[in-house]
Amino acid sequence: MRDEASGQCAGLGTAVDETAGVCVLTLEGVLGVRTAPELDRVLHKLLLDRGRLLVDVGRLGLSSTAALATFPSALAAVGGWPAARMVLFAAGGPVIEGMAQAGRHREVPVATRRAEALALLDRRPARVRRSTDLPAGPAAAPFARLLLRSACEDWGLPAELVERAAIVTNELVSNAVQHTLGPGDLTLAHSSRGLWVSVRDGSAARPVLTAESDGLGLRAVAELSSTWGVTPLGSGKAVWALVAEGDAAG
Repeated sequence: MRDEASGQCAGLGTAVDETAGVCVLTLEGVLGVRTAPELDRVLHKLLLDRGRLLVDVGRLGLSSTAALATFPSALAAVGGWPAARMVLFAAGGPVIEGMAQAGRHREVPVATRRAEALALLDRRPARVRRSTDLPAGPAAAPFARLLLRSACEDWGLPAELVERAAIVTNELVSNAVQHTLGPGDLTLAHSSRGLWVSVRDGSAARPVLTAESDGLGLRAVAELSSTWGVTPLGSGKAVWALVAEGDAAG
């Protein structure tokens, strides 16, 4: 069965097959900076519509390793595991090799055969992630806390970790609301290292570690996380923190 996602994707050939009871997207062409945005659109649609997706990349070339971020980014943007799942498969080739070399296979698993890929759909990846845009103003912090608790419930994380992460998330988002043009998006990820919380905003100014009037602020972030920091971006920055299980001190 082929559907509307089949055809040409800005230079990529795309075909969708569901005859074996699972959605398989076959890609052909070259993945690069020019073709990545359209691939992102196709992945978004199929993941939202089907939830479970196998991607055959055996005939897909690669002109930019940065374009491989399209796979994990698309998965995270639709909620990620367990509601949305994706596995790439091919006997080899630049995409499979590039995913493994860059460590992106920890988020989007890779397999050599279709049967192996199908089995991997039922296993939680080593790293799970979800990201979403945040509303402007005071609604941003409660919305972010709700998203955090929902993600932690899906990922089966312990209550003690969730409570600390909720405070960290609240303070990162509140800081962006108070001192910048507002938060752009929230990204949450969990792996064996712990729970990673990142808030992007449109200001290049680094946040200052001072206690707010309520006694929280970024000082609480430092105290409740294993480490935290700032990553400059092309427009603005991302302020992030890693909250590890059983470690309540920075």
